[in-house]
Amino acid sequence: MNKDIEKNRDRIDTIDNQVFDLLIDRLDAVTTIGHIKKEEGLPVLDQNRENIIYAKIDAKFSKIEADFLKNIYQSIITESKKVEEK
Repeated sequence: MNKDIEKNRDRIDTIDNQVFDLLIDRLDAVTTIGHIKKEEGLPVLDQNRENIIYAKIDAKFSKIEADFLKNIYQSIITESKKVEEK
């Protein structure tokens, strides 16, 4: 196999492991927020918070990068709301 491909796949594997760890940390925070919202009778949906996340992405990244990240974050936020509802 091409050494450049192999090198970059190794790099992706390392990055993926970091992303996995960060997403699990995020899941822990989401779970805690879900418990607090339930205790306080707050709704799961916080549209303002979602808008802030997307605005940060738009402000920090190019259009191509922002589109990529927003597509991923739509899934992350959707799954996070499911966890908060439990």
